[in-house]
Amino acid sequence: MHFDGTFFMVSWNAETPISGGNLVIDVSYYFFGVYSETSDLCTKTSCPVTTGDFAISHSQSLPSVTPPGSYTLQMKLQDANKKELTCITFDFSIGWYSSEAAVASS
Repeated sequence: MHFDGTFFMVSWNAETPISGGNLVIDVSYYFFGVYSETSDLCTKTSCPVTTGDFAISHSQSLPSVTPPGSYTLQMKLQDANKKELTCITFDFSIGWYSSEAAVASS
């Protein structure tokens, strides 16, 4: 198995309709900012977002030289006026990949 990216989906409940905005993603490696991306919310979910539950999905390719270690991802959802609607933070780790181990386990 070759791992070259990640995918996540976040469910959220909108208390008021959202006509547009941004999804802001920041990634840190051992507390050092290593990646930042701002996307149009309407490219991640259907707009306008009505009141109630909805989901945002995001996939991200990882560079082939991504160092192993501990990472923190922070995702902020902003409305069209850049007001922060929510902020989600989670930690994840990337380990060493060995093609010999993958072949041996096949």
